[in-house]
Amino acid sequence: MKMEQENEKYEKVLNILRESKPELYSKEDIEREVIKRISKVNQSGLNLYELIDFLFSWIYIGWVRRSLITAAVLLVMIFVYQQGVMLKQMNFLSRQIIVTGGEMQISTDQQVEKLLLMYKRSGRRFPSRSITISEKQMKELIDSVNNIQIKYKDLMKLIEEDSELKKYVENKLIENNRTKIKL
Repeated sequence: MKMEQENEKYEKVLNILRESKPELYSKEDIEREVIKRISKVNQSGLNLYELIDFLFSWIYIGWVRRSLITAAVLLVMIFVYQQGVMLKQMNFLSRQIIVTGGEMQISTDQQVEKLLLMYKRSGRRFPSRSITISEKQMKELIDSVNNIQIKYKDLMKLIEEDSELKKYVENKLIENNRTKIKL
């Protein structure tokens, strides 16, 4: 019984709602408002938030994010390795003595001073505590190297001018090469 009464009430309410129609007072205002809202949706296009979301939507895909992180880590590791190799090569090259024309040249006192200052600051070849060379000693060293170079050039000139001396020196060099142990 109770169910029947409720069904009757429900049917009455539905009939009343079906028979009553909404009254529209200004159809033109409603039309304008609908057209305005529709045109606003079409004009908005992409705003900044939607653009950023579109460009960076790949970050929500797990495998893409992990692969890009892996690639970045690999690139950093390759860069660190490359820099290490380059630094090792530069250290190796800095220890090399460059000989041009069969003789080592030290042209000015300033170059030697710059080299010593560089070695002092680097702390690699000569720790700052172990350098105890005065300016006078450095100048004497430079002068003696320059004197040796001059004497070497004079000696080479004498050997080149005298054919007998040249043959003698060449023979001695050949004998020395024979007696050396070749490894």
